Amino acid sequence: MSTKNWLIFKEIAGNPAVQALFDSAVAGITSGTPPPLNRDYPVGFMVAGQKLLGSAVLEYRLSQESLPHFSRADLRDFVEQMRALLGWNEIDHTLHRWVHAWLRDPYFVNQGHNWSAHWVRKSDAPAADLPDSVYRFACDIAVGDLKYGPSYASVSAEEIFDWVTQLGCKLPAQLKQQGTGELPPALARWQGAGVRATANDALAVIRITQQDDSEAAYGQVLDYLVQLLSTTDFPRTYAIEYRGPRKTYLPIRGLPKKGVHQLFAAAATYPGLHAQIAAYARTAMREYHWYQNLEDAHCAMPGSFAVFALAWADARFAPLALDYLHTVDGEHQSLHGQFVEAYIDAHGLDATSIAYLIACAGNIQHLRHRKSYPAQMANAASLQALVAVRQQHRGDAPSPLVGLRAQMTAQSTVEAAFHEARRALWGDAVCQDQGRQLMARAPEALRPFYAQIFAPAAGRLPG
Repeated sequence: MSTKNWLIFKEIAGNPAVQALFDSAVAGITSGTPPPLNRDYPVGFMVAGQKLLGSAVLEYRLSQESLPHFSRADLRDFVEQMRALLGWNEIDHTLHRWVHAWLRDPYFVNQGHNWSAHWVRKSDAPAADLPDSVYRFACDIAVGDLKYGPSYASVSAEEIFDWVTQLGCKLPAQLKQQGTGELPPALARWQGAGVRATANDALAVIRITQQDDSEAAYGQVLDYLVQLLSTTDFPRTYAIEYRGPRKTYLPIRGLPKKGVHQLFAAAATYPGLHAQIAAYARTAMREYHWYQNLEDAHCAMPGSFAVFALAWADARFAPLALDYLHTVDGEHQSLHGQFVEAYIDAHGLDATSIAYLIACAGNIQHLRHRKSYPAQMANAASLQALVAVRQQHRGDAPSPLVGLRAQMTAQSTVEAAFHEARRALWGDAVCQDQGRQLMARAPEALRPFYAQIFAPAAGRLPG
């Protein structure tokens, strides 16, 4: 049938045997008994010993819908099955091509450029005569981008909403005002004692208003957030718009003074709420997702302010903070560097802050060197803690940023992260000298520690 070991959509044309394989795959997925998956790249389904490209199966199913009889409900169910089987990232491109073919290309022209598109109605475009079901399915795709796509998928979602609106459909406005209607009513509009909230899953916005400044009121908010995020498919990139009674912020320079910061800083002043704050953080943290109402310079992964507040209040939450520092997308976020610097200022370079520094140094674009660090490190406890963390760090899973540094410098991922932390502590000049002058000036008792820190590979702790 094909010289490749997998079949694509265009191979169906004029080949009844291939079409029969795709029909079988579609029928199985529709009935809830999908054919076996083959996850070797590219991902596909195995039918009668032949691999069908997963996105091609979706493309074939989309091609079966004609305008007069467009079945949004059936197609939406099929897409949901495909998402559950393959993941949104395996099907979103095919779905966007469908939107472009049906809604964008016949009616709009790009007067911008590839990196900053500006779509306007074509002067010679025909009048849009599309069934409401087509518009609704297009909006389903936009909502899928918001719920399951990476943070930047909000751009494509907004484009789809804009095209649908310009073609005369009011559904995007309704979605933005009321949400999809799929959230449980008790979560879409929620009210507790002295606090109320609304959640819009189309806009990916949670709005919270709190009147009572009490532990009970903050506890209700935290329980609501955890329930919303853990029991529904609310978008993972979202905004928390919070208005509360107390303007409290963490003493960390550079953090944006926004409502979401205020919420967790205030809640963390109650030790009895720490477990609930941690539960929210664990539920919210997702790499490549963000609080969408923060400016680019202050972009933050969901859970950021909860983690910062807990780690600041109680060292027992250091494991949570370390998980966060290893998870965050350090290529696009830098707020965790502000947290680590402030923590060192408040606690010195002890075992906890050094562990934070190592984790952060391996997962941030650039961690600055500060002149105060060498003097703070010039003691046996801090140096021994650094050597110990270096040893423990060997088994850590590397972040993508650490992996890239390691490839560029021909180092192991462990050494790449450690060298970045070492540079932040002592600066470029000392590291380029491999610490020779530093060791020459150091007290005799500290020299074995410096020798291990500036050695090519970690050794044992001095006896």
